[in-house]
Amino acid sequence: MSFFKASTDKKDLEQNSGGNYINKSGVYDVNLIVPFVSVSKGGSTVVDLFVDYNGQKQPVYGNMRITNNNGEPNKIGSKVFNQLVIIAGVEEVSEPVDAELPIGKKGAAKDVPVLEDLSDIDVTVHVQMEYSVNNGNIQESKVIRGFYRTDDKASAEEIVNGANAGTQYEKNTKFFESDYYRDGLEEEQVKEWIKAGRPKGTANGGSSSSTSKTPSFSKKKTFGK
Repeated sequence: MSFFKASTDKKDLEQNSGGNYINKSGVYDVNLIVPFVSVSKGGSTVVDLFVDYNGQKQPVYGNMRITNNNGEPNKIGSKVFNQLVIIAGVEEVSEPVDAELPIGKKGAAKDVPVLEDLSDIDVTVHVQMEYSVNNGNIQESKVIRGFYRTDDKASAEEIVNGANAGTQYEKNTKFFESDYYRDGLEEEQVKEWIKAGRPKGTANGGSSSSTSKTPSFSKKKTFGK
């Protein structure tokens, strides 16, 4: 018995299906239940999100890499994560604590370190689907590009400056639903790959945390049940 069999029916392939899973480029008003932390095999630190979007609790593996393999800050990932911290109104984020999240297969509980200072926050997140090639195979992944305050769509910079709330959001609107293609891929090529059911041998919903290890901390809580 298989876990899931791919469908090539047109209704199952439409990206803009109106569902409650974050699976296409766009901006989403979510309740951030809690961020969780992992360490890649190379040693870099990654923060991903466990969110509630329209009543659907789900992990968002957004490739927010906070440190590189050598322990130095990752400039891009740290900058995006800093936006979240500013929007949350937190001056300093405490060390992760152990918790249990339903992010395993079929919602099974999994022990992960979480950042409880950033738990239960309403935030607007910009997610971009990114397509690349690895060993001849198309890979699909989500990348978190930025955050905004939900009620007025203010950016972190606008919050700090106390002016022009929502201006940057409006400027960026034209980019929100755009996918990103690397390694010479083109939009039509990716559409055909998706239509074919993401053929065997290619990445299916890639995640920066899929080959990571879980650091251990002293305190354990349960979120999202």
